[in-house]
Amino acid sequence: MTNGLYFRLSSDRQTTQNQFEDLLGAAERDDSGRDWPRVRQILDRAIYQEDRPTSGSTRIVYHIRPEVAAELARQCIYVEQGKSGKRGAKTRPLFDQMKRDAAASKFDRLLVWKVSRLGRDMREVIATVYELADLGVTVVPIKSQTGPITSTLGKLLWAIQAWYAEMENDERAEAIKAGQARARASGQQIGRPRRIFDRAQVVTMRDRDGLSWPTIARKLSVGVGTVRRAYQAFADAMAPCQNYPA
Repeated sequence: MTNGLYFRLSSDRQTTQNQFEDLLGAAERDDSGRDWPRVRQILDRAIYQEDRPTSGSTRIVYHIRPEVAAELARQCIYVEQGKSGKRGAKTRPLFDQMKRDAAASKFDRLLVWKVSRLGRDMREVIATVYELADLGVTVVPIKSQTGPITSTLGKLLWAIQAWYAEMENDERAEAIKAGQARARASGQQIGRPRRIFDRAQVVTMRDRDGLSWPTIARKLSVGVGTVRRAYQAFADAMAPCQNYPA
């Protein structure tokens, strides 16, 4: 039996370290032909921690090294970060690669930590499990009580667990919205504080000095997306002036 392993972080404030130990322990018991100590070494390099300054404190965020994730994916071990997007949105490239590898018969069992790692709602989870079952792959969520979805009992257990995961997600989302509403009502700022920098410098560095976006972002200590938006905002503001007849 060949195992595929799928790990997913829902946000940059989560780490897969607990998932690593649980899934590797389950995989090692049934798939002794792989170099699991080597896999552990690679997984240890997959996630790195960043201390990000915020207003009055420091927030720890986690990132996945894409080159390490690509190396692991070649061994049918998929580690990615991001929420399950709306239906049809391409937000989980390694999830899509996992399904392509399943179609190519690279593994016959997929281990995941929980049912919720497979999708954003009950329908997506069940559809994914059926799709993989049709490819000959059994999905095993090691922290959820399920069974083969090809059996009558398995169908019932999957439906219950997928419904419960969706209910938990909905309740969590409602709690976050309620908390944000209370914070706004009390005058608190929601989200990251606005970065203060001279946006005119972005235009100068780009148009006069010919610097790249990453170089400008590094010099101003902001993100690449931030400097791009600042540049576009300037261009939009200047557009009416350029179109005005002399």
